[in-house]
Amino acid sequence: MLKKQLSFIILLGCALVVLNCNSEEISSLSVGEDFTSTNIRVLSIDTFAVELSTMKFDSLVTSSQGRLLLGRYNDDYIGTVKASTYLRVHPTNYYMDDDAVLDSIGLVLGYDQYVYNDTTQTSTISVHKLEEKLDSESGYLYNTSHFNYETNSLGSLTFEAEPSTDSLYVGLDYNFGLEIFNDIKENIITDEESLYQKLKGFYIQPGDNDNSAVVGFGSSDVYLRFFYSIPDELENTAYTYDFYMDSESTAYYNKIESDVSGLTLEDITSQEYNLASTNSNNISYNQSGVGYITRIQFPTIKNIYDINDEGTILEATLYIEPVVSSYSETQAVPDELSLYTVDQNNNLSSQVSSSSDYIYAYLETENSEYNNQVYTMSVLEYIDSKLTEEPEIDNALIMLPSDYNSTINKLLLNDPQASNFKTKLVITYAIYEKN
Repeated sequence: MLKKQLSFIILLGCALVVLNCNSEEISSLSVGEDFTSTNIRVLSIDTFAVELSTMKFDSLVTSSQGRLLLGRYNDDYIGTVKASTYLRVHPTNYYMDDDAVLDSIGLVLGYDQYVYNDTTQTSTISVHKLEEKLDSESGYLYNTSHFNYETNSLGSLTFEAEPSTDSLYVGLDYNFGLEIFNDIKENIITDEESLYQKLKGFYIQPGDNDNSAVVGFGSSDVYLRFFYSIPDELENTAYTYDFYMDSESTAYYNKIESDVSGLTLEDITSQEYNLASTNSNNISYNQSGVGYITRIQFPTIKNIYDINDEGTILEATLYIEPVVSSYSETQAVPDELSLYTVDQNNNLSSQVSSSSDYIYAYLETENSEYNNQVYTMSVLEYIDSKLTEEPEIDNALIMLPSDYNSTINKLLLNDPQASNFKTKLVITYAIYEKN
């Protein structure tokens, strides 16, 4: 595990000698005086600076992510988070028996097991008719996209979220359902185009005063259901007629908002702005769905050239500690994160990979030197690229969970000062000393 000293591990059967070393001493480091005649030495160096900052993507694609998000809660670190959803639906056919009579109508929301924050608190959702058809020239809809909707709701539901159960049912206005039902029966609505003249879609939002949980619903388990009967039948049979989610890329999306008024995150006003961890209580922020992300840079890494004699980096491991008070059973942190790079304008560049696979950060919870959890990741390829780049590039590493566009989980990270240097870069460096 991590050592707090500079270690010289002599290969080829030589003894191990440990010397205290800081970054100022690297250039004058003396080697060879206390060792045998071997020409190969290996150094473990943990004194290169690790700088963290927070940026925010202008927008995230949230359409067609397989999940609808609904809920609102308050957080001491990231303010008020609100997730609402827009969707459109249509039936598989446009036929209704002439004698059919509508009994009721409602929206079914099937849980997909995702939940974040406190499900023991009461939540409220309300359903509204859209005044505009969901559409986008780019073929995508984003967490910041907006479409007008009617202020009067078609129906609402107050509940305590139980993702282990099947679904929620929100009863909707009978007259709203009756008009659509009769238009299908009378062949006024015969296809998607005529349907969208009457029903462009729905907007579903949480209560303005909710402080509970954000809950996920599976896109394939959300549908509009008409309950109807045929009075003249010998048996009193209840029938259902369903409208399902569209399969197009703009059929649904999640609008995810974060109010950070009065918090340090309020300083981030554009994607190009980087909020240094030193200006945000020595922590940096990741928040899925909203767009906050931690930038990681190593400003002193080229000081490795100050070490005497020729050498090569054998391994570069980065350790980053989550803020202990920021995660819990109701606000879990991810076990695995993918590494990407962003350019000087914080545009996403590429996923970091080795010669054989992509690179990931893993959460260590066992056999650790520390009681708290620590993310561990190899950054050898990235460090190598920084040492050889010409001209110098002002890019940075970031860490993203696989479901960054379809969740609202937060991840707060301590910089080296806040974590007492549990957040650090450890370089394993081999020196070949010429005779």
